[in-house]
Amino acid sequence: MSVQRSQIEGALSTKLPKDIIIALLDEYQDIKQQFFLRKFQPSELNAARFSECILRIIEFLDTGNYTAFGKQLDTQKIINRVGGNTTLPEGIRFFIPQLTRVLLDIRNKRNVAHVGGEVNPNYSDSLFVSHSADWILVELIRNYHINKIDEARKIVESINETKMSVIVEVGSFIRVQNTKLKADQKTLLILYYKQPDKVSDTDLIKWIKYANVSRYRTEILRALDDEALIHHESGFSVLLPKGIAYVEKNISPELIV
Repeated sequence: MSVQRSQIEGALSTKLPKDIIIALLDEYQDIKQQFFLRKFQPSELNAARFSECILRIIEFLDTGNYTAFGKQLDTQKIINRVGGNTTLPEGIRFFIPQLTRVLLDIRNKRNVAHVGGEVNPNYSDSLFVSHSADWILVELIRNYHINKIDEARKIVESINETKMSVIVEVGSFIRVQNTKLKADQKTLLILYYKQPDKVSDTDLIKWIKYANVSRYRTEILRALDDEALIHHESGFSVLLPKGIAYVEKNISPELIV
């Protein structure tokens, strides 16, 4: 996310149950990460767990209580009941519940949760899931922030900023669009994008546009291998768990324009 997670937690967790907010943001981040990695099927599956968190928030706002995690939600009962609660903002009692219903139906009625069916998970479904999650989160912040209005507006605007993936594919060529990253960071990011596949030295050198081939192998790849961020062998590299953790902590998967 382009805005720090702690800001969103702080904006919501005073008026809403903190355990739900933490779980909601976990699922939100998974949706955005899987979408960035073009793993569209996991993106849609995560939307179901995101939706279950949203329904618990709706249930809490409507009744003051919510179904404990691990217990079955009565989805349609929650949606139907909150629609009649005119003390709640319209977005909370109508738009969010109905949108959540659609997100759940994408999981259940598309070829996402089950093998078989006529329609396969695809880019358009995942795009809808990603933008819907953005909209729902913004609506919650808009209605239940505890920040000063200017601070809340910045959080909302940050979530709604136009984002583009830091990596794009042009045919068989991979480009890292953040030109400020160093060669070792670009290497890790490409390997993160390509995981779990191995990537040849030749492709890495070509995609990063590193001028000195010998130096790249001896200084960049060897150093990353020595740090156990990657495994480099016989002219191929693959990202290791330590490298995955480094990328997720230190390299943003998005650019803001």
